[in-house]
Amino acid sequence: MTATSELPKTCLVLDSFALAYRAFFGMPSTIRTRSGQAINAVLGFYNTVYSLIEQFRPHYVVVASDHPEPTFRHNLYSEYKAQRPPMPEDLKSQLPLIRDVVESLEIPLLKAPGYEADDIIGTITRCLPPNTQCYVVTTDRDALQLSNERVTIVAPNSKANKVYTPEIVKYEWGVAPERIPDVKALMGDGSDNIPGVPLVGPKTAVRWLKTYDTVENLLDHVHELKGKAAQNLAAHKEEVLLYKHLATINCSVPAVICWRQAVLGFDPQVVRQTLDEIGIRASVPSTTHLVS
Repeated sequence: MTATSELPKTCLVLDSFALAYRAFFGMPSTIRTRSGQAINAVLGFYNTVYSLIEQFRPHYVVVASDHPEPTFRHNLYSEYKAQRPPMPEDLKSQLPLIRDVVESLEIPLLKAPGYEADDIIGTITRCLPPNTQCYVVTTDRDALQLSNERVTIVAPNSKANKVYTPEIVKYEWGVAPERIPDVKALMGDGSDNIPGVPLVGPKTAVRWLKTYDTVENLLDHVHELKGKAAQNLAAHKEEVLLYKHLATINCSVPAVICWRQAVLGFDPQVVRQTLDEIGIRASVPSTTHLVS
């Protein structure tokens, strides 16, 4: 009788700021302690982590975070994300409490100066342990470019999580996940304040890429294109290459991940105490599936 192969392990990679923002704007602002400290983002963040642990029963869990310093993208393009409003003070005051929750669950939190959480996440997904299936949990659609046969993007939802496999990404975007930066370079990305090429929308961008595959190859053959949009592309060659660089997740961040530390294991009493000190009444995740 042939021995069955070992089932793949599951790794959850959580985008802390994305989940914190989602929780902050998704939970009532009236959720506060007696002293007036807002804890709606902490509660929403914890509820999401709790449900993910219960649903996926992960072997590994890692949290990725933005670093407060400007990133290499800001150094390349000063207008990068310049349109975004500052973080609300009520959310900012909850970040230390969210870190306390993550620490109580003994989940490593990774960040690196000069890089975004996306870059940390991308780097993690490219150095997974053998026989491991990774689920990246984020509301940031930039992460869709990371989707492959071992990496699935999960957009959390209170009713049903939206799951993005490479096939789903290609169906929705019209291109493979790794070509999303090329699409954004051409049509722009308002959420990151990337202008794109004037008069080039998603349909034109996808049509060009289906013919020429990459932005670089497209620019080499721009003389074959016709119309005002093509003229604009020819006039913005250097900008387009910069926009693609800005939209591409760096998967080689000099950050170290110790997979032994990422193995999920925590003391339920410590988690309970942390939640009580914050003022959160919620269940502690089950420990029956944890590695002893």
